[in-house]
Amino acid sequence: NHTYQVSSSISSFVSIFIFHMVKPCFHVSSISCFLCCLFVSSFFVNSLVSQPFPRPDQIEILLAFKNEFPILKCDFRKWPHSRITTKSWTRNDVKSFSGVFFDSETGVVTGLNVRGACLSGTLNANSSLFRLHHLRYLVLSHNYFDSFPFLPQLGKLTNLESLDLSHMGLPGELPSSISSLNRLTKLDLSDNELTGTFSPLLNLSRLSFLSLSNNLFKLIEIIQHLSSGNVPCSLLTMPFLSTLHLSNNHLTDSLETMNCSSSSKLETIYLSNNRLSGRILEPLSKFTNLKELYLSFQNTTDPFNFFSLGFKSLELLDLSGNAISRLNPGSPNLKELVLNNCNIEDFEGSPRMLLNSSLDALDLRSNAFQGSFPVISPRLSYVLASDNSFTGEIPLSLCNQTYLNLLDLAHNNFSCSIPRCLIISVQDVDLGNNNLIGRLPDLFYKLGLTRTLDGNRIADTFPFWLEELPKLKIIVLRSNMFHGPIYSPQHPLSFPELRMFDISRNNFTGSLPHDYFVNWSTPLLSTPQKVSQPLYMGDPFMYDYYPSMYLRNKGINMELEKIFLAYTSIDPKSSFEGNLNLCGRPLLESCFQDKVPSTPEAQEPEPSKQEQVFNWKAAAMGYGPGVLFGLAIGQVLYSYKPVLFFKLFRL
Repeated sequence: NHTYQVSSSISSFVSIFIFHMVKPCFHVSSISCFLCCLFVSSFFVNSLVSQPFPRPDQIEILLAFKNEFPILKCDFRKWPHSRITTKSWTRNDVKSFSGVFFDSETGVVTGLNVRGACLSGTLNANSSLFRLHHLRYLVLSHNYFDSFPFLPQLGKLTNLESLDLSHMGLPGELPSSISSLNRLTKLDLSDNELTGTFSPLLNLSRLSFLSLSNNLFKLIEIIQHLSSGNVPCSLLTMPFLSTLHLSNNHLTDSLETMNCSSSSKLETIYLSNNRLSGRILEPLSKFTNLKELYLSFQNTTDPFNFFSLGFKSLELLDLSGNAISRLNPGSPNLKELVLNNCNIEDFEGSPRMLLNSSLDALDLRSNAFQGSFPVISPRLSYVLASDNSFTGEIPLSLCNQTYLNLLDLAHNNFSCSIPRCLIISVQDVDLGNNNLIGRLPDLFYKLGLTRTLDGNRIADTFPFWLEELPKLKIIVLRSNMFHGPIYSPQHPLSFPELRMFDISRNNFTGSLPHDYFVNWSTPLLSTPQKVSQPLYMGDPFMYDYYPSMYLRNKGINMELEKIFLAYTSIDPKSSFEGNLNLCGRPLLESCFQDKVPSTPEAQEPEPSKQEQVFNWKAAAMGYGPGVLFGLAIGQVLYSYKPVLFFKLFRL
């Protein structure tokens, strides 16, 4: 065994070392010298022997666990991060145990992470996994077990502090064995098919994080299990619970029946995509420590009047997909407000109500706003207001945004020109499908990643200053009034990271050299390689904001709700079509200078239809008498001179 070999070598080395350390002391009649040498040598020996090595029995248990799953099944469509973790485990290489964490002092296994390890089949109740008695962290999520006889044995792992059984398809009620894991601080059971009550969880008094999202829990079943709705309150008021995920379940009743105390430590609650009815904010306002509240897509028509509620610490509120008629940012500490798809028509009070707010991010997408865009706080770093009916000019107040990273005003009715002071530091901007006119401002190029201006009436020459944006990924100028050449020897364009390019339906002119795309991104001009991890353009930390766009490629119109990072689009036809005077060999349309006209062969002019009819009649008139004359001559010859007739025709 590798560990024993190393230990034997250390013992031999230590023996030699002690001899050489102690030997000089025999020549000195000093006990203190001897003791000093012995102390130094023993300290050195201890430092060598205490070097951590995994215990051999732990290695054997891990290899036995590996052998329980001889067939590995990966489905990258379901979990693109899949990685065959256990395949590399070997007895002679400790570093090969990817996903395993050993205690540095005792050498026992304290953590096992086989997330997406392609394990398939059955995890049995007698699995070697339950011999790892020192486990503190266990992740089994995103595997493909077809049955779950191991669940009753989970209670044996009494040292567990973190357990992740998400994305496994666990059916039925919560396993009662979980109630024995009273050291748990984090439990993730999301994305399963669990039903029933939360009773097995009530003994887990140390829980700080609990995720039960994407299951089949029903509030009415939970309430009926114990009287007076005590289960929800018991869950919400667990002494250390700070984060609770209950999104995407079948919670369909009202929270108004809950009579919870305000002693909860909850800071984050996810209740999105349920069907809670009645008033929601009032019952939840009792939890005074709340900082993040996700309530999107419920049945409620609550007016959401924040000023009368107790949300003093609330920093993020997501009410998307609910029926809210007026906008009221409310809480003085609110940093992020998400109100897309709420059918909001106007602002409660003055449109300047947002000026003095503490908001950092505002999402007003897909509402029914009309009129002028509001005056907003200069602190905002994210402004999303696409798919509304805002009119007038883009407000000059946007010029005061010091920290603006994202501006999305697409699909509105803004008119006039883009303010010259706009967008000094913004990274992503989408002003597509408005009625903007004029030219692009001089400062429109700083630090850009995407530039989407399609569907306007901007009249300008091609923005050659785009070459100053080395990280630019998207250029969409489709359906405007841009004109002039798109090639200049003084401004050879180079886009090392460009993914999409569309300048169709403008008035660009001129010819392109054959090497026009030489300095462009190589993936843009080639077929993208397959990747196992689908990454998208956008900011997943900004309530899953991803830019979308309309695209025409290979003559087909399509809408990309998310833009795959590996996706590229430049089609010599679709990306340039509609520019009638734009040509060149990179495109399908050749310029007249490049055409070599072929010399047509001399041909007689095709007669007209009237001439054709006349010629046919003349031929018929000449053909008829000729036939009659020939028959008459033949009859005479045959009747009077038959010998001559046979000689002439060799009969």
